[in-house]
Parts: sequence; structure tokens; C-alpha cells
Amino acid sequence: MRFISSILFYLTFTLMAHSQESNRINYEQLGISFLVPNGWQGQETSNGVLLQNQSLGGIILISTHNQNISQIKAEALKPIQDEQGTYLTLIGSLEDLSPTAVAGTFDGYLQGAMAKAYIIGVENPYKGLGVTISIAANSDRFTDELKNAGLELYQSFEFKEVDRSKEFEEWKAFLAGYRLTYMSSYYSPSATEGGISGGMSQKRVIDLCPEGYFTMNNSSSFQMDGLGMNNDKGKGNGSWEIGMGEDGSPALLLKSYTGENWSYSLSFAENKLYLNGEHYFRTNSGENAPNCY
Repeated sequence: MRFISSILFYLTFTLMAHSQESNRINYEQLGISFLVPNGWQGQETSNGVLLQNQSLGGIILISTHNQNISQIKAEALKPIQDEQGTYLTLIGSLEDLSPTAVAGTFDGYLQGAMAKAYIIGVENPYKGLGVTISIAANSDRFTDELKNAGLELYQSFEFKEVDRSKEFEEWKAFLAGYRLTYMSSYYSPSATEGGISGGMSQKRVIDLCPEGYFTMNNSSSFQMDGLGMNNDKGKGNGSWEIGMGEDGSPALLLKSYTGENWSYSLSFAENKLYLNGEHYFRTNSGENAPNCY
């Protein structure tokens, strides 16, 4: 139930190709649709959706998450804060709107200004991405009319089950039995003769075994003339699968035996594989084969 405190509110709701019937916005690939309340204008950015109403002086923000209702409630009890002067805390108790939705009123500061917010967290009943609806305004401009507009928006949300199993199976077949390697390096020469020069390198290796387990190794080094530090820490073993990421895209999901989890959004462009926007080499032979034995 968190939201970000910039006036643009960088949302995690990734925009898919959508159809608009009257005021209903339909994100078919996510299985999510909603109605824009009368009198409100929706603005689409590269990252999300922002609804505004000039006469009410507030905003409504829509973002996605992959939490269940228990996790949503636990998150709502924590303060909302950032380094730009935002600090909001829950007032009173949470309100159960349905078995899969909860809401709460928050009070405090947004970017140093006194503000109030009513935030609704909704679990997707089909185990897809859920939504967070954040209604916010300056403390002296937050009204019941603004809150009711957010509740009207919440009541218009519809979820449907989206079968993406074929897409996920294609990604699984593409990655199973391969080693994924990310490499980067940086070197800075000395500005003066005899001065200190330095460099840094990083290598990340993920072995995805056909049996469903993985090994990960993340090594980095930082070196300077006469000074050095080397760090090579293995990330352990666990299981891997392909599922839906927080932005709705296919993701490589790693679950370690120690309880740590990693999610990497997957994309393929110009014959190159990308995890979270970083280029990874995909290999399965010789010294570059995965360690699956």
C-alpha cells in the first residue's frame, strides 16, 4: 500500500496496449480494467497512470503490486517515507472493504508539506498483479468528496484470469540448461604521472538447470595501485521458474533455500537477452556451460 511522493508519482503500473470503451480502461494482458470517474482526467506516462481533478485539488494514483491481502495489511502498518521529505503513518485501524481489499487513512508530510491520503490495496483474486489506489491532497484540501471518488474508482475495478502459460513455457524452454552471464568493467587512469589509477569489475553468473534448480555467483573486484579489495560471494542454491513480474512482464523468479528471492524481468531484442534491462550472455557449452552436476 505504498505510494511515492513526487507530484508525478513514478508508478509501477506498466502501460500495456489498451482499449478504451467510454471511460473504461482495459489492460487486457494484465486482466485488469477500471472506469475513470466523471470529472477526472487520466494522464498516461511511460511508467503509469495519474488521475487529476482540478476542482477537487487532489490526485488519484494507480499502481500494481504482487502481494496477497496479508502482505498488504502488514505493509500498511509501516511508515511511508523517502528522502524528499515524505513521512506518512496510518491513522487508526485498517478498514476491510472485502476479503481481498483493505483501506486506511494516512497523515503526515509529502515533500515537506502537510498532507493526507486514503490508500486502498487490492489483491488480485486470480493470483495476478493486484492494484494500489492512492488518493492524496494537501491536508486542508482533503475532503470526503475526494475520498469517495477513490472508492468509486475501486468499485469499478474488474479482474479476469489471464492464461499466459504458453508464453511462460516458451521462456522456460529458452533458458533451461543455460548459463546466464552479466559482465561489466570500469577503469579510470591516473590524472597525473605516478598518481593513483583504479578500476572496478563485476561478473554475475546464473546457472539454470533443467531439473528446476539454479546456482548463482556474484563476484566483484575493486582495485587501486597499491590498494586492493576483492570480494567473491556465492549466492547459494534454490529453485527457479518463469512467472509474472511486478510490471506484468515475464520474469525469472529465483527462490533460494535460505529464504531470499530475486525477480528479473525478461526481454529479448536484437538477438540479445536482457534481465532487468541488463545484457546477459546465454551459453551452454565448454567452460561456459551451466554447473548442473
